[in-house]
Amino acid sequence: MEESTLFRDLLDDLPNGIMAFDLDGNLIYSNRAADTFLHISKSHHSPVIDDRIKQFLGTARNDDVEVIQLSGKSIQLHYLDRFSNGLRVGAALYLTDIVDRHKQEFTANVSHELKTPLTSISGYAEMIETGMAKPDDIPNFASRINREATRMLKLVGDIIKLNELDETQIMEEAEQVDLYEIAKDTIETLEPSAMRHHTTLSLSGESSVVTGNRALLSELVFNLIDNAIRYNRDNGSVAVRVRHHVLTVRDTGIGIPKSHQARIFERFYRVDKSRSKATGGTGLGLAIVREICEQHHAQIRLESREGVGTEISITFPTFHED
Repeated sequence: MEESTLFRDLLDDLPNGIMAFDLDGNLIYSNRAADTFLHISKSHHSPVIDDRIKQFLGTARNDDVEVIQLSGKSIQLHYLDRFSNGLRVGAALYLTDIVDRHKQEFTANVSHELKTPLTSISGYAEMIETGMAKPDDIPNFASRINREATRMLKLVGDIIKLNELDETQIMEEAEQVDLYEIAKDTIETLEPSAMRHHTTLSLSGESSVVTGNRALLSELVFNLIDNAIRYNRDNGSVAVRVRHHVLTVRDTGIGIPKSHQARIFERFYRVDKSRSKATGGTGLGLAIVREICEQHHAQIRLESREGVGTEISITFPTFHED
């Protein structure tokens, strides 16, 4: 097999699209993934390139990135200049299916997160089953098994919730919801947890009615307050305020370093992994908050100072129309 043929076969096996253009913008090569995105047939000598790609080619500079909707998918375009002997001879596009990439990353993270508690449960159970555990050790081992199992159940529950948010149109079940009443009910629910963490909870503000899915808005408020409790300090406080379609949760906790603030709403992202696991965190709570906000067209604002505390505000639109 010739070297050029082997190289093209390798490119065709890639899951991402690759397209090469000459200086006039004519397509001179596309691999199999790119052909699939664009429904290009190799037997067609003049493939029709999507207008959005043409527009991007006409304005992009080297290393520019843009996301477009193509064939029902969110496709990231990465533009690169092509050079030969030091002269620019055209352009190349690298196409990535963002959803597929995120799903692959999510699956890998889920596998990693489940492996640790499963290994722990299996190890302790085996020691009890085989009689290796001393009678005095069994209550402690059983407690650890229960703790790891509880952590797994919470993780699975959060994964199911994220999957529901990805797959359903929750605003089809929208109704008028009072954020103040949801915050009040949530604080009552979390009061025992706050007491265990030596944290005081307070609520201020007024009735504020928004349009949304009641169950998911309750989930959002719960996750924010629960996070503020778990990442607080001894004798700390969590202040919840609802006013003019804005929900604000402020804590006196450990704070978030500036370098981490842009990523804390990503799935499985943790600033302090050891503390998160010690407090029972799954790394998905704030990701769920972000997804619910996106479904409700709400804006998130984060302010945090390391060692001082964190304030997260969610601003909802005054009305929602589809």
